[in-house]
Amino acid sequence: MTTAPPYAPPPGSAPGLDRRIAGFASARTRMLLASDGLTTVLLEAVVKASLHVRITQTARLSAHALDDSASRAALGLEAGRPCLLRRTRLVTPAGVPVSANVVVAAAGRDADVDAAMLAPRPLGYALAGRGSRLERRLLHVGRAAWPEAPDKPCASKTYVMCDAGGPLIFVREMFSPAYFPAGTEGTDGTDGTDSTDGG
Repeated sequence: MTTAPPYAPPPGSAPGLDRRIAGFASARTRMLLASDGLTTVLLEAVVKASLHVRITQTARLSAHALDDSASRAALGLEAGRPCLLRRTRLVTPAGVPVSANVVVAAAGRDADVDAAMLAPRPLGYALAGRGSRLERRLLHVGRAAWPEAPDKPCASKTYVMCDAGGPLIFVREMFSPAYFPAGTEGTDGTDGTDSTDGG
């Protein structure tokens, strides 16, 4: 059994609404970004429909092959450590993408997580049968290029899902600007980004 590296919460955590979230002009977007619950439930409430997963990529690879150093650092992955990568879209019954997600987990660290990474279901639902709930720790909130239309900014958040041993899953979520406007104080949400969350 592999022991997860010690976990230290990111510095600067404070109660109240994160100032990065408070900067978004849309109350709906702020609500979504501030939630530490099951994202899919909130998305379904907004679109008033059940969402389905469109898996665009699943892969087992070494951590050094990941194109995102943030996930390696957040999970404490050594360069040669095998990991699982999952890229998905959550789409409406009509096939309209509502979110784009990049998920990374260390392979073999938790059997339930390994199974959820390959399940054709939203990740939160796939993990729902797990014995204990995973805590979410927010790493970043900002704007990114919406993968379905890279010239448009979208709201994005990045977090890790942790158990008592430390972080198990790295998640980057990007939300359709058609449903969750990405405008911030001093912007109209139509151009430019302030993060590298394109994944």
